Amino acid sequence: KALKVEFGERVVSIGGVFVIKKGKANLHVMPDFSPVPLTNREAVGKWIKYFEMDAPLTCLSVFHNYDPGWDLRIEHTHCFSGHGMGGHYHYDVTPEDVEYEAYFNVADVIYRIDRPVL
Repeated sequence: KALKVEFGERVVSIGGVFVIKKGKANLHVMPDFSPVPLTNREAVGKWIKYFEMDAPLTCLSVFHNYDPGWDLRIEHTHCFSGHGMGGHYHYDVTPEDVEYEAYFNVADVIYRIDRPVL
């Protein structure tokens, strides 16, 4: 939100890695493809299963302040670990205990590969 306020429609993209060193996070693991079209949030919510996962988790993340019509996800993060847990990151669930360490940088170029068919 801060990038959107500062840069408006001038696209700024940031990518990097963060480690959840302590605490738990809410992640989902993509199940098999849905046999029915997912046309609303309720259908998606019934299909995707969420799990609380334990630190440490290493997470790769990218976020943008603005989508210039490329169908970018404004934020997208996936996590993995050496203890067999990982998936798509949503948020931490132990805010009093969670500890993050992060390394991010600003992108020089954005490449859009395999744009979704609408």
